[in-house]
Amino acid sequence: MKNLTTARFMTGIVVSLAIGAVAARDTPPVFERSASTTSSEYAVGTCRFRIENMFGGTFYVSPKSSPSQGIYDIPDTGPNASPVLNGGFSLICVEANDKQIGASLGAKLVNGQWLRYDPWTDGSELTPFEKSANVKTVPLNGRNWIGTGITVDDTTGDEERRGRFFSFCLVHRMHALCGTTPVEWLANHKVNQLWKVRAILESVEFVDPTAPAGAASGAASFGK
Repeated sequence: MKNLTTARFMTGIVVSLAIGAVAARDTPPVFERSASTTSSEYAVGTCRFRIENMFGGTFYVSPKSSPSQGIYDIPDTGPNASPVLNGGFSLICVEANDKQIGASLGAKLVNGQWLRYDPWTDGSELTPFEKSANVKTVPLNGRNWIGTGITVDDTTGDEERRGRFFSFCLVHRMHALCGTTPVEWLANHKVNQLWKVRAILESVEFVDPTAPAGAASGAASFGK
């Protein structure tokens, strides 16, 4: 049963990444890590990992948050400032199962289509997104994890304040690092920070002393 569950998870992720390779509109610029980037080890809940300090930002674990939460802090001023990211984004550690990942992404991939996930149910209540939500898969390439992400556009509220939100999960064995952050204001497509968040996330390397180096596996049956 465990092998079957893992296989279903892998299938869902592969389908996600395949869709993203064709459909994702946002192409990140070429980014080369410089000698100025540094990597440190952190623990957010039961997730232990390394992440690089990039774009003038730093990562820290909030001492008072419950559950445990990591914050990637990006400067509010200066050449690396990003008003879209509102000073940074957060990471939480969840169990790598359908319910937790669905709740973190706000969606579930079913037969190649993203459906809205209702976290207040058992996950069986899935509804189509509005066409104007413009849902797209975002491929993520991990060092020792399997990742998936999506962007979803605001469809309600003041049009001048509507945003494009990026939700993601990086799955390593039985747990996943997940988060959601705005990456673009729909009224100003010239400022898109998706490429920056992707670069930061792809620097993550999970630390698991009991696993062979480079091992990556998932325990969720994400997608069908």
